[in-house]
Amino acid sequence: MPSIPLPEDPGKPPASILVVEYWNLGDLAILVPFLKNLRRSFPRARISLLVRPELAHFLDDQGIVDEFIAVRVLWGRHFNRWRKYNPFSPDWISLVRTILAVRRRRFEWAFSGRMDIRDNLLLWLSGARRRIGYGVGGGGSLLTDEVTPDVSRPHRADVWLHLLQAVDVSADRKLDGLRLTEVDHAHARSFLVARGIPPNAFLIGIHPQARIATRRWGNEHFAEIARRLLETTEAHVLWFLEPGTSCPAPQLKRCHAVSLEFRFFLSVLSECRLLVCNDSGPMHLANLLGVPVVAVFGPTQPKWFGPRGPHDRVVIRPEFSCRPCFDYCIFDQPYCLRTISTDEVYKAVEAALCM
Repeated sequence: MPSIPLPEDPGKPPASILVVEYWNLGDLAILVPFLKNLRRSFPRARISLLVRPELAHFLDDQGIVDEFIAVRVLWGRHFNRWRKYNPFSPDWISLVRTILAVRRRRFEWAFSGRMDIRDNLLLWLSGARRRIGYGVGGGGSLLTDEVTPDVSRPHRADVWLHLLQAVDVSADRKLDGLRLTEVDHAHARSFLVARGIPPNAFLIGIHPQARIATRRWGNEHFAEIARRLLETTEAHVLWFLEPGTSCPAPQLKRCHAVSLEFRFFLSVLSECRLLVCNDSGPMHLANLLGVPVVAVFGPTQPKWFGPRGPHDRVVIRPEFSCRPCFDYCIFDQPYCLRTISTDEVYKAVEAALCM
């Protein structure tokens, strides 16, 4: 498949831009500052986001993405090593069809912020005239603009923003956040009142789940945090549940179990004064909404993937040299999480509430 040559004038603003980020909810939340900078710098460009199907509407009505292109990528969907590369999966056919459809679009620019040869290959297969990414993970020859990474190993949001140097854009790190309408806020307030929660209630959210099992501190630990909060404050606790999952909420007065679709979840979360959670997608969503978080971290590095708000707190046991291990733990259980006590987390919650 021959490479498509660069345009005669590489400095000309692009008419179409493809951004590749087909991973998880938290990854898309981290991408928001990059997309906002891209929109600010190239307001007339049509920005398309290659994204997993179930997250295709995550950034609806935000004005930073014009089109969502759904793609099924096995290694981004499964944890099991066999399922990641199962040669008999029909997802391969779907992936090829999507690549061919993208290639027919003749995008002018394409970006990937992952240091991964698989993403660089997807950029090359897209046929984009300028393919901007990192060659550290391999596949630098598949790019037209191989960006030198920041060796200080910054936060993932900054890894994305660093790509903008290749197109002579100075990143504004203050461009962040999600936009909710007054209708969204009104629906949230009506929902809370209908649950018997006063309009002026002090709301604390607890989200005990995470898509990756090795990042879950444990429902019983979060339940203990809820109990202590309700005993020592007048707060109402919202125990957030993922739709279609079962995670019993503590049977405590002023503790309310809520299971909400995505847009409604955002509007209700925005009414909270604090979110206590794992290292997970909701942590990053809270950051985008300006809600302070107390996040319990196990296998990943907070300086790369942690919350970025000025009042956020991270609870972590730093002595584990096996960190980071991401999806797979080398032990029978993630001791980096199991050794974190409720006292440690509650102390961080108290500190956050005093801000």
